[in-house]
Amino acid sequence: MRWTFGLGAALASLCWFAALGFGARLLSGHLAKPAPWRVLDGLVAATMIALGVSLLAGS
Repeated sequence: MRWTFGLGAALASLCWFAALGFGARLLSGHLAKPAPWRVLDGLVAATMIALGVSLLAGS
């Protein structure tokens, strides 16, 4: 089963980085302006705050 897991992990990694590259190309026009970056930064900040609160609440 190790070979199967390794092959699956390699395939998932290949798919992830290919999707990341194609997605970056598709979003490059939108991300050339500062406003979408502010929205993205806000979403990342909200996610980090939510994770921090959930970790504090769980302890």
